[in-house]
Amino acid sequence: MTLPSANCAVCHVAARLTCTRCKVVRYCNGEHQRQDWPQHKSCCRPFREQQDAQLGRYLVATHDVKAKQIIFVEDPLVVGPKWFLTDEEKSASIVPCVGCYTPCRVDKHHCRNCRWPVCSVGCEHEKLECSVLSLGNAPKSKTDVRALVDYYRHDALLVLKCLLLQQQHPDRWRALLEMQSHEEERLGTELHQEAEQRVVGYLRQRFLQRIKQSKQRDSMPSDYEPQLLHRLCGIIETNYMVIELATGIELSGLFRQACMMEHACQPNCYFQFDAATQRIAVRAGCDLKKGDHLRITYTNILWGTQMRHHHLLMTKHFSCRCARCEDPTEYGSYVSALRCLGDVSKTCVGVQLPVDPLDEKTQWKCDTCPMVVDAAYVTEVQTHMTEQVESLLAGRPTASQVELLLARLSQLLHTNHFHMFNLKHTLVQLYGHEPGLELGTLSDLQLGRKQRLCDELYNVCRLLDPHSIKLAIYVSIILIEMTHTLEERARREQAEAAALLEQAELRLKEAQDVVEKVLDSVAGKKLNDKLQKHFAEHYKLTARLKLNTLN
Repeated sequence: MTLPSANCAVCHVAARLTCTRCKVVRYCNGEHQRQDWPQHKSCCRPFREQQDAQLGRYLVATHDVKAKQIIFVEDPLVVGPKWFLTDEEKSASIVPCVGCYTPCRVDKHHCRNCRWPVCSVGCEHEKLECSVLSLGNAPKSKTDVRALVDYYRHDALLVLKCLLLQQQHPDRWRALLEMQSHEEERLGTELHQEAEQRVVGYLRQRFLQRIKQSKQRDSMPSDYEPQLLHRLCGIIETNYMVIELATGIELSGLFRQACMMEHACQPNCYFQFDAATQRIAVRAGCDLKKGDHLRITYTNILWGTQMRHHHLLMTKHFSCRCARCEDPTEYGSYVSALRCLGDVSKTCVGVQLPVDPLDEKTQWKCDTCPMVVDAAYVTEVQTHMTEQVESLLAGRPTASQVELLLARLSQLLHTNHFHMFNLKHTLVQLYGHEPGLELGTLSDLQLGRKQRLCDELYNVCRLLDPHSIKLAIYVSIILIEMTHTLEERARREQAEAAALLEQAELRLKEAQDVVEKVLDSVAGKKLNDKLQKHFAEHYKLTARLKLNTLN
């Protein structure tokens, strides 16, 4: 991530002192800090905590904040392995090292004391954690990989790390227990049952219940009842944030203040992580006004309202009622909309929209004709479409395969529907790159199609995420593909070459600005590298075409 400057804000030499209030700005001495205070006070910790019955605890800007300005920097209360694992990850023989999270084989190197997998014989991990894990009976045979994978459940370590805060950091432990856990809402849910089987029962039976017989029991947790462990699971599920390391490994972290930022389906803040320290830096995604709530997104904002609601209800135990969710058209994007379902001859050009988007059982009414359908039918249609799209994109589809599915789905879905969006986003990356469809071989019609698709995708992103906060990767790719199209047109249309290349350069610069938000991710770094190469190629092309014009 882009770290706060390590230099004094006044004389710009390396400095160690930090503002004790915001922990962002540095000074070489107290005199320079006093000298800078009149300028610094307007951006020093520009927010406050508030609380109400509906939102719980949340953060509000105390004065205007400029886009990209750091609002606060925070160290995690606790960091551990990835929390939600796929079925494939649960059965994988490659697991994160218990010490440094480097991927390692479950049957190769093991900690000398607790026998948990490590990346090398010299890698060590936290002593108290190691002492608790050493109470288990690790499989003696390294040949039974299935037994090893079942024993070393690394996702359960995050709950153990939380539990150990009782002894190690009582202040962090108190802050952790203040977090929302949705204990009552979780009871009887699939998440609660999964936590009982995979984490709570596992930790108690294999490790925690043996603490009383341990000689080190006085230094170990004394409270590890199921109710407390489930509460910790609920706190993690509700509040965890994904931290991506430079290796691509995902960790889960809990942050006292960052976890107070409320959800909205159109965020106004974004955050970046320092992979070395797991420290989070929260920045304004746009210009904020005094009194604005600090908002991030807990779900995929490309999904339609019903899918977002289902995801939030299942994983965060609340229903969103933001402006987008209340709008049947979702800011005019129509990403949930269907074509009129009642006109077999397709003479009706209407759009089928939910009457009450906040009600999952609401009817869907055409905005042009009287046609009304039940939510169950819409869900059935969308589920069938989801299966088709996911099945196609799970492989390596060709442009013609994507075009074929797009044509089929367009009979039922609005052109901006989120399934159509995903297919189009795939298609713009195939036109110009797929063997046989390189830019120079595309017909003018195909090149025009690529440009129109890019424009459509870009417009949807601007409606859903006008400041490219959550959709930064998507928007950057779209802008790069726009540039490819404009450059190819410049090669073909010599009279318009200068104007087209100027447009292309503006798109590249916009992509550069957008991708800065995701430089802490592996995908963001790769995209930035690609972007820098593209800049060099663009300037070469511009110089070559200019020379051709002169000749």
